[in-house]
Amino acid sequence: MRRYKIVPFSTGCFTGNLDHNQMEQVINQAAEKGWELERTIHETRSIAIIFSKETHFLIFSREA
Repeated sequence: MRRYKIVPFSTGCFTGNLDHNQMEQVINQAAEKGWELERTIHETRSIAIIFSKETHFLIFSREA
């Protein structure tokens, strides 16, 4: 049996930047605890018509 954990990462509404250093840190910390990055899901939402916000969901798994 496997367990799963989902960690969302979002860009800023106005900057549109994703902090890749922070994302890397979360992935490495999860790996130290036995979690493996299974896959990612990307979602984009429009905000106030002219802005968009992206969210990347990091999906981890490990043996229960």
